[in-house]
Amino acid sequence: MDFAHDARTEELRESLLDLMATHIEPAQQTFHDEVDAMDNRWAWSQAPVLQKLRAEAKARGLWNAFLPGDKGA
Repeated sequence: MDFAHDARTEELRESLLDLMATHIEPAQQTFHDEVDAMDNRWAWSQAPVLQKLRAEAKARGLWNAFLPGDKGA
């Protein structure tokens, strides 16, 4: 049996690993700093750095990858 990923899955995997290494992991401290500066810490989903990370994920086709069609990958 061949358990290897197909070409599309491997593309997405490589893109995700790159996104994690080049954008998400370096932004962790910025995220914590922005949340600490918020009046309402429960509004963490509105942190500016998250808006940028979401945009990058969407540009790479990684946002809501589990959804079919226009609403996902």
